[in-house]
Amino acid sequence: MRSILFASILYLLPPAAFAQTKDLILPVALNGYTIPPVHYQTIIRIVNMTPSTVQVTLEAFQNDGTAIRILELFPVARPGTKTIFQINSGGSVEAFTAEDTPSLNGWIRLTFDSSATILASAEVALINAPVGPHPICVRPSTEIVTSVQLPASKAARKFSAFAVIRPYRKSAFAIVNPSTIDKATVFVSLMDQSGKFIASATIEVPPQGRVSRFAHEFLPAAPSDFMGSLRITSSTPVGFGGVNVLFPEGEFSGIAVASQATQACIQVVSPARNPLTNECRIFPTPCDVPDGWILASACS
Repeated sequence: MRSILFASILYLLPPAAFAQTKDLILPVALNGYTIPPVHYQTIIRIVNMTPSTVQVTLEAFQNDGTAIRILELFPVARPGTKTIFQINSGGSVEAFTAEDTPSLNGWIRLTFDSSATILASAEVALINAPVGPHPICVRPSTEIVTSVQLPASKAARKFSAFAVIRPYRKSAFAIVNPSTIDKATVFVSLMDQSGKFIASATIEVPPQGRVSRFAHEFLPAAPSDFMGSLRITSSTPVGFGGVNVLFPEGEFSGIAVASQATQACIQVVSPARNPLTNECRIFPTPCDVPDGWILASACS
């Protein structure tokens, strides 16, 4: 009788109840004033590459993981923090924050059916002009102090990126933990141009939180004149992105970021030691060992 009842319930549930979804992460989103009239704005662009209509849900989060509505605020703000787009096959959406409200320093999650193919990016702009609200594509270049476009990416356990620490160019990175329940422990490794492991750090990112810093702030022991790569290895999948800040004007330029493809890995606990700090940890598999760390027989 119970099995018949259970089968009846399953029959009555709509197909959407079983739909699998996936996320894309936009790791940098800014909005609001610095010193009026100078302010940030983020423009989100989404393209549906699927041969059918796709529903994409957008939700933004502050650095501390608090969800916040950033779209559909005027003339009356819609309830909740999510915005839903219905995008036709081959169609696209351009959405933009209102420049003065809300104040935002965080990231954006895009959620959609797992069978869909979505291309997305966020353009973060610093504007020296009265707020619109309107996107920067209708502003003259004289009003745009700087802007940078960052592509959306899937969360992963390992990422790598170019990094530079020099007087007139400094790399800054954002690490996003999209999990709603688990904290992420992120191991940061700095490698010079010869591949030598020269600095490390361990970052804890709370659920739905984001940590955003310059490379030299993540890694205080890093050289003051550096060109090489920054690698991260996380206990759970994270989002990752970065920009170069050019001084003294404070202009932005993009940084190429790559995630490591999921690979088959032997399921055996793996002690490893950080040769820079002598810290030893036990990792669940050899693939979870951070770059630069050395496999050990045991941690004692």
